[in-house]
Amino acid sequence: MNKLCDLASLREIKTIAIFAKPLCSLWLIVFMLVSLTSIAQETQTWAQKNIQFSGYIKYLNTSTFQDLNAILNDNLLHNRLNLKVYLNDNFTTTLEIRNRVFWGNTIQLVPDYADLIDTDFQDIDLSVNLLDKPVFLVHSKIDRLYVNYQSDKWNITLGRQRINWGKNLAWNPNDLFNAYSFFDFDYEERPGADALRIQYYTSGNSSVETAINYTDNWEDNTIALKYNFHKYKYDFQILAAKYLQDYMLGLGWEGALKNIGIKGEMSYFIPQENTNETENTLVGAISLDYYFKNGIAANLGTLYNSAGVTDRNTTELSGFTNFQQSAKNLMPNRWSFFGQLSKSLTPAINTSFSSIYAYELQGVYLMPQVSYSIAQNWDTDLLAQVFYGKQEESFDNIANTVFLRFRWSF
Repeated sequence: MNKLCDLASLREIKTIAIFAKPLCSLWLIVFMLVSLTSIAQETQTWAQKNIQFSGYIKYLNTSTFQDLNAILNDNLLHNRLNLKVYLNDNFTTTLEIRNRVFWGNTIQLVPDYADLIDTDFQDIDLSVNLLDKPVFLVHSKIDRLYVNYQSDKWNITLGRQRINWGKNLAWNPNDLFNAYSFFDFDYEERPGADALRIQYYTSGNSSVETAINYTDNWEDNTIALKYNFHKYKYDFQILAAKYLQDYMLGLGWEGALKNIGIKGEMSYFIPQENTNETENTLVGAISLDYYFKNGIAANLGTLYNSAGVTDRNTTELSGFTNFQQSAKNLMPNRWSFFGQLSKSLTPAINTSFSSIYAYELQGVYLMPQVSYSIAQNWDTDLLAQVFYGKQEESFDNIANTVFLRFRWSF
């Protein structure tokens, strides 16, 4: 009898085990799915909090002419992708890519146009022509790629970055690492440099900063030290650097005199090797800002380059806007003057008028612009670049370019 009971109990245990195995497997699968879902939700939540993705797509139509007998028409589709990842409270990584598609008359008329576009100006080449055809060009470039560490006292950035040490709107003699052209209005982000930048905040009003860029040859690199401080209601910066083949000393300031904003920069370049072909160079820029009661904002500035040309000739005049700029050579001539007026007509419509006068070249640059915000992420611009210069005995219109731009941001 006891044996029969034992056999019955054994059968019950086996029966329970038979049903328990798939039941445990089912619960294991459910547990894994719940865990994976929870991990996915946590990952998604972390990504939403710590990853930023943005960019834009712009279309730019360009019409260039001297008179209406011939018009060159060009098109540019410009896309930018920005990715920023906040790894934790201290570390951030950034990747930004610039993609451009060119087509039009200039590609067909300018020899080696693709080589002119595929110029990185860095020893680490992060640009490439993805498609190079006689009438069509696709170019891609990484112009930001860096890791940043930030704490209460330190800010350290390594990689391709924008090091903006300039003060003025049009010309920046203190911008040693990535000087830019005011004429290149379609590149708002400005070029970057492959560098290590270290900032230490000594107090709330002062800091010490150093930066060194990467080059294959030591003679071509720049290493600079900058000290920032606040005094007499002005922000000052003092610079010392080895700039390419020169030593450099610089000073910058920013403040206000009553209602007029004052900004200035000075850089003095001393060649490392003295020869008959080298000389010390002083480059300085000062600008004034003023806001009128009727909403008009005015900016006036001047640039002095002791190494600039003093005699007008057609070579410098033709290269008024397309020469390679640097902190030591922001304009090809000695004295240049800048002026800009801007005003918002409505919350959606902004207007501005900019001008540059190169004294020794006797050249004038004019840029009127109207911007309209179509919607929250849609904008359009209509602007022109007009050049006048003295040729022989007359002051003539040399070139005109009209731009129509549409931009969608995301």
